[in-house]
Amino acid sequence: MSLHKENEFRLAFEAAAVSFGLEALSKAQLEQLAKHYAMLREWNRRINLTRIIAPDEAARLHYAESLFGGRFVKDATSLLDIGSGAGFPAVPLAVARPDIRVTALEANHKKSIFLKEVKDELRLNNFEVVTARLEAFDWSSYDLLTSRALDRGETILPAVVGQLADGQRLMLYCAPDLLTAIEQSLGSRLSVETHPIPQSDSRLIAIFSRLPNPAATGKRPDDEQTAPVEARGLLECR
Repeated sequence: MSLHKENEFRLAFEAAAVSFGLEALSKAQLEQLAKHYAMLREWNRRINLTRIIAPDEAARLHYAESLFGGRFVKDATSLLDIGSGAGFPAVPLAVARPDIRVTALEANHKKSIFLKEVKDELRLNNFEVVTARLEAFDWSSYDLLTSRALDRGETILPAVVGQLADGQRLMLYCAPDLLTAIEQSLGSRLSVETHPIPQSDSRLIAIFSRLPNPAATGKRPDDEQTAPVEARGLLECR
């Protein structure tokens, strides 16, 4: 990547971080993000990782958006990114939160090779890449699942939501149409909270979890309520 593009990305990310209200990163962490972006541009010439490659758009739509989700990680110590692709949100979250064990699950062999190269180049000791399909992978031990721009998400993710264990959460970066499709499959013990993503009229973060067992809380199932979700427009982010 040319020095001009690298500097353009750094400036764009600094501006995006302010507009998104992100916590400040160290100089070393900023260097890791810049290196990931440089690798993304280089590899994107050979394999289709993303359509968003311009420095200003990538800084805002890929990196700042991924890191915005970090405020909802809470006390999770393990994170599984389903269909990680180019590494969003897995790589930025692994960079910003070295205390969390982050696993990027990617079925595409070429994309998983890219992610393994990223792990080595960025020296991410808390980052692991698994080449497998979700249905062939045991994700029961992870505190937090994430997904962003997953192919066939409307088909795959409702099953994931339905299989969440007590204490597990699924954090989606999505548009309202995907959220609506998943909500239609919710059971009485599942809840969802939504957070609009800054600098977007349509995208949001939706966090799914199981409600406490009524037997443990003393509440009846019909006492539980799920807040409606306001519909917004559609914007894919790949």
